[in-house]
Amino acid sequence: MKTRQLIITAAMLAVTGGAMAQTQVPASPGMVAPASTANGVSNDPYVQKRQSDADAKAEYKADKKSINQQSKADKKAAKQEMKAQKKAATAERNAELAQPQPKTDMNKGH
Repeated sequence: MKTRQLIITAAMLAVTGGAMAQTQVPASPGMVAPASTANGVSNDPYVQKRQSDADAKAEYKADKKSINQQSKADKKAAKQEMKAQKKAATAERNAELAQPQPKTDMNKGH
């Protein structure tokens, strides 16, 4: 079991080391930087995809925030309306209880 873990760890380190070596290679005179247009947008499809994903994520977050704020406002309004209805119902009940009730004899019919 330990041998297997050591082999897996060594393989991961080799892959990580290779990735780091690729990023640290100095640019040779023959290498060309990725082309970009005048407005700063790259012609590289991977960069364009990454940028469009970032834009979509930002738009999603903004929409989510807006919807969340609207939901909170709606919830607050509904809560205020419920409190007002409860207050009105309580006042109506108290008014009915304050009126004198006609006395009836429950034992007359029996």
